[in-house]
Amino acid sequence: MWKRSLLAVLVVALVWSAWRAELAATPQRQVLPPGPMQDKARLLCLACHDARIIVQQQLDRRAWERVMDKMIRWGTPVPAEERDALVDYFAQNFSVPPERAEKPELAAGPGAAKVKAACLGCHDAGVIVEQRLERRDWQALLEKKIRWGMEIAPADRGEILSYLARHYAATPPAKGPR
Repeated sequence: MWKRSLLAVLVVALVWSAWRAELAATPQRQVLPPGPMQDKARLLCLACHDARIIVQQQLDRRAWERVMDKMIRWGTPVPAEERDALVDYFAQNFSVPPERAEKPELAAGPGAAKVKAACLGCHDAGVIVEQRLERRDWQALLEKKIRWGMEIAPADRGEILSYLARHYAATPPAKGPR
């Protein structure tokens, strides 16, 4: 009898430890913050994707409205009377951080207009400017965004990729002669 009780205690302790370790390994911003629409956002949004997609956005209210409307078009059952409250929740919790209040501009050059048209409907230029990725990582990111619904004409993909890899490389090119 006592062996079963000890075994049960050990199992509970192991499960609890594993849960705590997983929770500790999860960055704090990867969960939706408390608020009046947290449960509704969790129910509607996290049924299809994890919180990282929401957390990384950093959008203003106007952009969150576009995202919400896109999600509704894709079939998310958002009640009409809750749409604005959800947009408010996302805009309040996942907007452009104060340190990026002055929105950076994309570098000028071939492909900049296509990047603006494809990317800036969902986030500001700061999200791109702060990235430093290898060409293959930019390509993987573009492919992921396309799977998520970003519309890029197949003929424009190469130019967009070249622009991003040239201007926002993992190791920026040296300036001037050495």
